[in-house]
Amino acid sequence: MVIELNRTFDKRKSEIENTVKEFIKKYNIDLSQTIIDNIVIHLSLCVSREINGSYIHTSESQIHHLKHHEYYIVAKEIILSLEDKFEVSIDKDQICYITMYLANMNLLDIDFNFEYDLDEDILEEIINETTILIKDKLNIDLKKNNEFYTGMTLHFFPALERLKNNEQLTDNPLKDYIQAQHQVEFHCAEILNEVVKKYYNEKFNEHELAYIALHFGTIIER
Repeated sequence: MVIELNRTFDKRKSEIENTVKEFIKKYNIDLSQTIIDNIVIHLSLCVSREINGSYIHTSESQIHHLKHHEYYIVAKEIILSLEDKFEVSIDKDQICYITMYLANMNLLDIDFNFEYDLDEDILEEIINETTILIKDKLNIDLKKNNEFYTGMTLHFFPALERLKNNEQLTDNPLKDYIQAQHQVEFHCAEILNEVVKKYYNEKFNEHELAYIALHFGTIIER
């Protein structure tokens, strides 16, 4: 079951990557492969959650201001294309997230208004402290990749919001496969988890960590 699920996910991810690259080429957008990988992972998870009936609603925030960004129309076309290809309905907030990926922005670049008090300085400290610990424990220097911070914040912030609101995921179908086949990436997520516990006295469960591990993977593979 896990092997078949992984094959299905990989096939879907490959189709999504082709779609993303098609629109990037169409609009002549200059992006590194790392950013493209992050977009593909983000969208693959979105589509998978829709297909599995476990979509995560994003917070109401000022990301909607991105509707005026020049890349918003590109992001919208990508989302509409994937909705048609996989016969799903993707929350339109995802257009704003894909806009940020295309523009190489992170959530600290805009006034992001969470439903509870999130200290941006603390969030930045969490990610910086995590990179230091990963370098010390695993000898992986994530700071060498300029896009790591952008990709990480775009997934980590909403995940942290779910943690604080007691709305963590409990049905990640890729959890067992990621834990078994991507042990280094999952260990990175566990290191992040220990830092999160230090600041918020709460920890992510394994379902959330598996998704976070995939975002570590896009950087480590490069």
